[in-house]
Amino acid sequence: MSLSDHTCREIEQFVGEWLTEASVPGASVALSRDGELVYASGFGSRDLETNEPATADTLYGVASVSKSFAALGILLLEERGALSVTDAVSSYLPAFTLGDGEQPITIHELLTHSSGIPSLKTSEVLLSRLTGIEEFTVPLGDREDFYRHVNGADTELTDEEFVMYNNSGYILLGMLIEEVTGRPFASVIESEVLSPLGMERSTFAPDNTDEDMMTPYILRDGGPEATPFPHRELSYAAGGLLAPVTELTNYLVMNQNGGTFDGAELIPSERLATAHDGHVPRAGNEYGYGWERVQVGDRTMIGHGGSLGVSSSYIGFTPDGEYTIAIGANTTPATTPPTVAEGILAILDGKEPETVVPYYRRKAIFEELTGEYESYRGITQATVEQQGSVLQLTTKHDLDNTTTLLIPADPTNLDYEFEIPTDNGVRKRAFFKPHEDHVDLFYDRTRLHKSS
Repeated sequence: MSLSDHTCREIEQFVGEWLTEASVPGASVALSRDGELVYASGFGSRDLETNEPATADTLYGVASVSKSFAALGILLLEERGALSVTDAVSSYLPAFTLGDGEQPITIHELLTHSSGIPSLKTSEVLLSRLTGIEEFTVPLGDREDFYRHVNGADTELTDEEFVMYNNSGYILLGMLIEEVTGRPFASVIESEVLSPLGMERSTFAPDNTDEDMMTPYILRDGGPEATPFPHRELSYAAGGLLAPVTELTNYLVMNQNGGTFDGAELIPSERLATAHDGHVPRAGNEYGYGWERVQVGDRTMIGHGGSLGVSSSYIGFTPDGEYTIAIGANTTPATTPPTVAEGILAILDGKEPETVVPYYRRKAIFEELTGEYESYRGITQATVEQQGSVLQLTTKHDLDNTTTLLIPADPTNLDYEFEIPTDNGVRKRAFFKPHEDHVDLFYDRTRLHKSS
């Protein structure tokens, strides 16, 4: 079943506005419906200097989207009896000594970021170094350095049971796959996953002769600046894959179909389901094995985003079998591909993104509320500005110059109700009241009218 012309126009308008507002040089989007590719297109430029356009087949560094491929590699080995996700990591990687000897860190815990190891910033160090953005002078030249870096973090471990997103854990999983198979990680994923899915251009080793590869951009002072691509063999499993959105659609359809693609079974559905299950809570959602379950209105999406700072991505599918969404971009904007994907899903369901996606609802409401205000007869002037996910109120009067935060009373279902924190720990109520031609703000004993 194809998409209507009206739906395609809405999606293209939505994505075009994203590129413009977020200073994204180029991006690509692919959608499937009921297992069939129904939309694939590029937007903007994959390279600004030459103005070469982004296409449906542009190759992007998809960053942490790679994690589900590493997790799939682990599950394929478990299916063949080569390991169990309940096994201790140190049983396969004796050089990994972090953790309690009586309760060692397991493969399952690395897959779900629930090992108690916080982010050790390995990816940040390598990405900053290899793009020339910044140098932290942390020794991470080879695997021996990596083991020393990780094993030295014994005082950083916690027994708190929640997701502490950790690229180092997935680097270890990649090493574990190599130890069990006796082959390089990239070779295993290419032969066991990419090749069976027809992902012929997807790769872990960027080829600078590829005629349709993105140029990476870092956003500085609101504008894009070209950088080298941060090729990091050490981090292949955590974030090293490059792929076009069209080939990522094949991967999504396989996951959506319970491990089968084009009539061939890659992995039994029961085994693959353990990757999609929500094992550990994360920021109101649930994390599986390289996948995260989120709610978008009435829909469940199973997906994952990725960011290299100079590129970003998202892949996701609805478990009901209807839609898959894949996005690649050649920078990492403030509004990231996972948020854009939620907006696209809303459009596919015939809804306005601001009615379904909290980010877009907040964006619409904040645009309505920010601006200049004044009290009765203009005695007090005030400004309401957005500061991240909250508003900031600044009043201007010789006897009343104050700055305070307006915190949404219900961040998950944002409306016009806010709270003001005070020095004594009590939060005062503040609320906005929209009218046809203006907005009023009420707080404490004050009523302000929006003037512009």
